[in-house]
Amino acid sequence: MERPFEFNDIPVKTPDTFQPSMATTSTEDSDRTQDLVMHNTPIGTIESYAFEWKYIEPAEAAKIIRQIKNQGQYKLRYLRADTGMWETGYFYTSNYSFGTLTVANGKYVWEKLSFNAVGINPV
Repeated sequence: MERPFEFNDIPVKTPDTFQPSMATTSTEDSDRTQDLVMHNTPIGTIESYAFEWKYIEPAEAAKIIRQIKNQGQYKLRYLRADTGMWETGYFYTSNYSFGTLTVANGKYVWEKLSFNAVGINPV
């Protein structure tokens, strides 16, 4: 099975959920005037992607976490939302959630592994 997602050039299991979001930052003087008209000067947009794997084996989860934890940045191959193309970029992650350790199909699995990859550079 193809594994198109890569963390630091290491292919990983395709996530069950891959949800993009973006946030545009504007200059400090962007604001509404008294007539309620918005005067906005965008300075850039940052992309982020929510990843979630359900019932992931501990070895696969550990392979992913080892690539992203305690990193100022890591390399990610992903499907970029605003181009529709597979690209490689640099991201960071601060929080990780594993869910409960459980047994599924006779194997130990984490109920879930989830985190948000936040872009280092504007898009």
